[in-house]
Amino acid sequence: MSVNVIELAEQLLTETTGHPVRLINPQKLSDVNTVLRCSLEPTQSNMPLSVILKQVTTTEFNNPDGLAGESHRFLNEWASLSFLSKLHEKSHFGPKLLASDRESNLIILEDFGKHQTVEDILLGNHREKAEKGLRAIGTFLGQMHAAAYGRGEFFVKEQTRLNASSPQSDSTFDFSTPPMVEIFQDCLSTLQITPATGFWDALHKLEKSIHSPGPFYTFIHADAGPHNYLYFGETVQLIDYEFGVLGYGLLDVVSARLGFPHSALCQSVPGEIVQQLERAYQKELAIALPQITDQIFFEQELVNACAHWALSRWGLAWMYYFKRCFEIDDEKTINEEMELTTGQAQKRRSRLMTLYQSFIQFAYETDHQLPIADTLQLFTLMLQQKWPELNVMPVYPALQD
Repeated sequence: MSVNVIELAEQLLTETTGHPVRLINPQKLSDVNTVLRCSLEPTQSNMPLSVILKQVTTTEFNNPDGLAGESHRFLNEWASLSFLSKLHEKSHFGPKLLASDRESNLIILEDFGKHQTVEDILLGNHREKAEKGLRAIGTFLGQMHAAAYGRGEFFVKEQTRLNASSPQSDSTFDFSTPPMVEIFQDCLSTLQITPATGFWDALHKLEKSIHSPGPFYTFIHADAGPHNYLYFGETVQLIDYEFGVLGYGLLDVVSARLGFPHSALCQSVPGEIVQQLERAYQKELAIALPQITDQIFFEQELVNACAHWALSRWGLAWMYYFKRCFEIDDEKTINEEMELTTGQAQKRRSRLMTLYQSFIQFAYETDHQLPIADTLQLFTLMLQQKWPELNVMPVYPALQD
C-alpha cells in the first residue's frame, strides 16, 4: 500500500477544501491498480465520510500513455466524471471528482459507501425493491442524458485535456463498415441463409442513424448494466464510467429490455416492468427533447437501439464463437477451445438468445426494422436446430410471479 499516494491525496484535498485533511483506515479494493477507500479525519461538512483513491498503473488493458491501440479506460473515466461534475448544480451523476493530479495519474472520488447494486436486488427475492430500482434507472438515465444534451463539446474538451479517448464498445461499433459487413456475409453464406428483402439497406440506414448526431445524441455510459448501479431505495447512482462516450442515448436504456447484456448474470425482465423504466426515462428526457412524448417516434427509436444491440451480439458472436461451433460438430472440443464448461456454454447461448428474441418480438410488435428481425430470426432457427434445448434466460428471481 503506497503511503506516498495517501500523502499526495491529503495534500490535494487540503488544497481543494482549504482545510487540513487527513486520510485514515485505508482499505485496498483492487489487486491490479491502486484503488483505496479511506476515511477522513476530521470530517468536513462539505466532504463525504470517506473517499476513493484511484491511481492507474501500466497494465495490458489500462495504460494511459500506451500505444493508440491500448485501452485508455482510466483517463476516459476521469474525463467523464470531470464533465459530469459540471453539468448540474443540484444533481450529480456518478461519484463526484473531488481532486486529481495528472502527473501522478491520481483521482480522488466521493465514496458512496457499501450499497447493494440493482443486480443484487434483481437476484434477490424482493419484488418491490427490484421494480423501484429499475424505475430509478430510467429516471437516472433520463436526467443524465437531458443534463448532457447539447453539451458534447465540453466532454470532448475534457478528453482532449487529459489525452483520453473512449474505448470501443457495443455502443461504438459501426456494423455498416466493410469489415463488419463481411462478418454477416460470412455468417449468411456459411449457413446458407438468404437475407430478408431490404436487409442490407436496413442495416446501413440503421447504423448511419446510430452513429450520426441526431435527436438522441448525448453523453452515454455505454456499460449501464445493473451491476454498475448502486441502489439507494428510491434512487440509484451509476459508477464506472470507463466507456463514457458521445452517442445514441437509447443504447443505455434498452439494455433492460434485452435482459441487461452488459452483465455476465444476464436474465430476463418482464415487459411491463421494462415499460415502467422506459416511461420514467421518457418523462425526464422530455425536458430536453419534447419530441420523445410522441409514443410512435419513441418506440421506433427504441427498436433502432435494440436492432443495433442485436447486430452487435450477432456479428461478434458469430466471429468469435458460433462460426467455430458450426465448423465442427464436437461440443467438448469447442468448449475446451473457448475455456468454457458445458454449463457456461449453455448460458452464453441462452444470454444471446434472450437478446435476439427480445429484439425480434419488439420489432414485430411495432412493425419496425423487420428486414433485420426477419433475417436474425432465420439465424436463431439455425441455432435452435443445432441446440434443441436452447431457450431464453429465465426472469430475474425478484421479478418472478
